[in-house]
Amino acid sequence: MFLIRLLPRLPREICLAVIGLIGGVFLAGHGIVQAHAELTGMPGTVQVTDCRRATGAWSDLWEDGWACAGSFESDDHSVRIPAVGIDGILTSPPDKPLAARVDGASARTATKDSSGRWKWPALTGVVVLAFTAWRIRSIRGLLRERRAEGAANPVPA
Repeated sequence: MFLIRLLPRLPREICLAVIGLIGGVFLAGHGIVQAHAELTGMPGTVQVTDCRRATGAWSDLWEDGWACAGSFESDDHSVRIPAVGIDGILTSPPDKPLAARVDGASARTATKDSSGRWKWPALTGVVVLAFTAWRIRSIRGLLRERRAEGAANPVPA
C-alpha cells in the first residue's frame, strides 16, 4: 500500500477505484450467488459420508476446519444426488444429516440451509462499491481541475 502513495494523485485514485470496483463486484456477486442458492434452492438434507481436514490450501481459503461431502435427498424425495460437496468449511464433522439446498438435480454443491452466510460478502461488496463511487466522484473532480489548468495555461504553438 505504501508504494501506491508514490504515484501522482490522479493515477493513484484511478488505481484504487479499479481495485475497489473489481473487489466490490466480486464480493457482491459472490453474495448474490449464495443468496440465490439459499433462497430459491431445492430444500433437502445431505447425509455426510466424507469429511477431510481443511488445512489452508488454496482451495480451503486459508480456513482450518472440515471440508465435507455426501449424498443429497430433497424433502419431497423427488431428487437424489449421490455426491455433492457442502459449500464452505465446517467447524466440526457433522454427526447427523445437514439441512441444505441445491440449485437443481444436476447440482454438485449444496448450500447449508438458512445459514445466512451470503449477507457478509454481499454487504461488504456494497460498502466497497459505495467507497468506489466516492473515489470516482473525486476522480471526476481531479479531471475537471486538470482541464481548467490546461485551459488557463495553453501550450505555445
